[in-house]
Amino acid sequence: MKLWGVAMARNEADVIEAFIRHNLTVLDGLAIVDHGSTDATPAILAALSAEGLPLQIEVNTALEFRQSEIVTQLARRILATTDADFIFLLDADEFLKVPSRPRLEAALAGLPPGVHAVHEWHTYVPDFSRLLEPAALIRSARRVRHRLGPRFRVVVSRSFLQSPTLIAEGNHLVVRRIGAENYPKIQHARLTVDESAVAHLPIRSAAQFAAKIAIGWLSCLMQPGRAPGLSSHWRDSYGLLRSGKPLTPEMLTLLAANYDVPESERKPLDQIVFVDDPFFADIAIIHQGAARADALALVVQFAEKLARRVSDAAAGPPTQAAPDDPAPRDRRTADARPRPRGPGPAT
Repeated sequence: MKLWGVAMARNEADVIEAFIRHNLTVLDGLAIVDHGSTDATPAILAALSAEGLPLQIEVNTALEFRQSEIVTQLARRILATTDADFIFLLDADEFLKVPSRPRLEAALAGLPPGVHAVHEWHTYVPDFSRLLEPAALIRSARRVRHRLGPRFRVVVSRSFLQSPTLIAEGNHLVVRRIGAENYPKIQHARLTVDESAVAHLPIRSAAQFAAKIAIGWLSCLMQPGRAPGLSSHWRDSYGLLRSGKPLTPEMLTLLAANYDVPESERKPLDQIVFVDDPFFADIAIIHQGAARADALALVVQFAEKLARRVSDAAAGPPTQAAPDDPAPRDRRTADARPRPRGPGPAT
């Protein structure tokens, strides 16, 4: 049986190497879309690919956060071009918890035809009180005991390739496309935690969190017609950033422990139970020097791209060059050309 993973990554230099090396201890290959990263993520991906790791790297420079569309297309390409039997949908801050690959394969092999799988999604919170290197930070993380019941990530079977379906935003389920309501209802089988689960490490530092939320929520705001409830945890955290409240270790712990929990249902730290449940593989991280990034620099770079998008949209399409022009011009530069002086209206 062949198992692949599919993920999107944007500015994940602090964790992308750990994500790849850990998950490849379980999976046979990983396909990753670099979603316009401006930190060291592209360089780290290139270095890992050069090692010969089973990676397929694509680049998508769109500013909008269209996760469902992007990962659906990528998952289908992997199913069409490889011998993958199942694809695990992951984010770049998620790590598979698989005690036994043979046990996992047996569980997947036992699924009825056309059925997809889901496995539990566990939130982990690292120790923010110390400045730790990436591997040590991940190993310091403890699991948050379920607050609102288990959440899930989806694992798609080969039936996904030919079906009128898509991966829902958030990678939680497979759903029917609009217009395919007559297609049979999508079925998901739940894997046990002894077969597979996902460790989610959404916050690793104040700088990483600030850049993730600022860029992520602005990307969501750029999408017309986006459902109001999607990424509401980004919206709420964006409001915190905008308020200027300091991201202290205590605040980061509180936010991480309540990640993806509606603001009205978040619990104070003294009501949250942390469990020692290590998951990280015995691997070495060698690109630590390139993993540090400045949150302000990342947000400014994204803001510059956004400003250029607005400017280009206002300028409209380039105009056709006149036959005697040495080079094409567009509407933004045409009015700036020197013009011969001559009689004109009185002022």
